[in-house]
Amino acid sequence: MKIILTAGCSFTKYKWPTWANFISWFEPEHRIINLGAAGSSNETIQRSLYTGINKSKSVDKAFVMWSGTNRYEIVHDKIDENLKKNETVTYSRWNPDFEWNIFYGGHYFKDKHEYNIRWFQNERQNDVRMLERILFMQYYFEKNKIEYKMMCYKGHIIMHDKDKMSIGQRALYDKIDWSRFIFYKDFGGLDDYTEEVWPDQYNKPEDLHPLPIAHYHWVRDIMYKIEHKVSENEYEKLKKWKI
Repeated sequence: MKIILTAGCSFTKYKWPTWANFISWFEPEHRIINLGAAGSSNETIQRSLYTGINKSKSVDKAFVMWSGTNRYEIVHDKIDENLKKNETVTYSRWNPDFEWNIFYGGHYFKDKHEYNIRWFQNERQNDVRMLERILFMQYYFEKNKIEYKMMCYKGHIIMHDKDKMSIGQRALYDKIDWSRFIFYKDFGGLDDYTEEVWPDQYNKPEDLHPLPIAHYHWVRDIMYKIEHKVSENEYEKLKKWKI
C-alpha cells in the first residue's frame, strides 16, 4: 500500500483529531503516517519528513503544515532523567534515527529560553530560515518523485511582501513553487480559516487549537475542495470535543 506522510506541530497531531486524521477519508487507498508532534519547530518538521521518506520507498504523497518561525530545538546526546525534574518544556522525545534526545519548543529552563529569544534570535533571519526549510523540502520531494502540498498553521509565519525583503531573501522566495501551497484566501492558514469561518470551534480561553469540526472542513473545503458526505453519526462525534 502506498503511503502519505503528514507532518507539523500540534495543529497536525493533538489530543483530538486534526486534518491529518481526515486525510484517510479522502485517500482510502493510502496508508497515512502522521509525523506531527506538538511543539515542533520547522527544523523538526523538515527532518521528520526527509527521514520518513528515507525509511520507506512506498511514500508517494506528503502534506506538511509549517509551524512558527521562532521555535527551536535543544538536542542532548543522552536522556538525562534528572533533568526532567526541572523541565518546563512539555515535550521531549528520543530520536532513534539520529540517536539523540530532542526538546521541542525551546529550552527546558524558562530563563534560558527567554535569554535565547532575546539575544540569539533575529526575526529577519527566522524569515529566511523559513524559506530555506520550504525550499529544501521542495527539492527533496521533487528528487524523490513525491507529490506534495504545503500549508501553514497561521499565515503570518511566511513573509510575502517583497518590498520588505533583502536581495537574498527575494531570490529564495522566487525559487519556491508557490502553486504547491494550500492557502486560505491570499496567504492564510488553518487558524486564520477557523477564526473567520468556524469561530465557535475553539475551546477558548483554555485552548487555542481549532477543534475537529474545523479540521474536517479544512480538509474537505480547502485542501480537496470536493463534496464529501460523512455519516451523521461520525459528524456528531466530532462535535463532542466542544466544551
